[in-house]
Amino acid sequence: MDPIRKTDRATDAQRIALGVSDEIANIRLLNAKDLVALGKSGIKSLDDLADLASDELLEITGTANLNQKSADQVIMAARAHWFEAA
Repeated sequence: MDPIRKTDRATDAQRIALGVSDEIANIRLLNAKDLVALGKSGIKSLDDLADLASDELLEITGTANLNQKSADQVIMAARAHWFEAA
C-alpha cells in the first residue's frame, strides 16, 4: 500500500473518531490535517464551522494550508446551507 494513502486513511479515521462531519470534510479547501485540528477544537458540524470568523479558523488550522482569502471561502461554504431555500 502506498504510504501516502495509508497516512490519509489514518488521518481520515482520526477525523471521523473526533466527530467531524462529512459535510465539513467535503469542503475542498480543507485538508486532512485541518479537519483533525477542527475536531480537536470541537468544530464538528457545518454550523460550528460557519459560526467562526476567518481569523478564528486560521488560529485553529494554522496558515500552512489556508490564508485569509481561503479561510473566508471556507467560512462562506460552511454558511451556504443557511441561505438555501427550504
